[in-house]
Amino acid sequence: MSGRHRLTVAILFLIGVLAVVFLIGIAGRACPAETAAQPCPDVARNRAVVVILASASAVLLLTPFAFLAEVVARRRIVYRGAWVRASRRGLLVGLVIAALAGLRLGGALSVPIGMFVIILAGVAEWLVARREQ
Repeated sequence: MSGRHRLTVAILFLIGVLAVVFLIGIAGRACPAETAAQPCPDVARNRAVVVILASASAVLLLTPFAFLAEVVARRRIVYRGAWVRASRRGLLVGLVIAALAGLRLGGALSVPIGMFVIILAGVAEWLVARREQ
């Protein structure tokens, strides 16, 4: 693993932490004075922004760890396509988070549906990984 890989992992992790801090800041300031008499006028936009930021921060935080797991599994050798596989896995987790959040906001999330979404993502990753062999 070269210094460029280490730097990329560190940068992605730091950007992910910054995205989480930004997410907490946005979620905390979205509608601070919401009451029954004065509802928040931008509640739909705020929820969409929070879901997008949560998904993006999950992608940014998971991708470097997926890459490091790939390197450890391959005996510390970085093979061609390691970053592509790590990015795909990070993006898949971000999509699962966005789907579950969207289902929850829409009132359609239940345990079987959530399990289906997670299993569907696992099967998709398995099929793509099998095709690459």
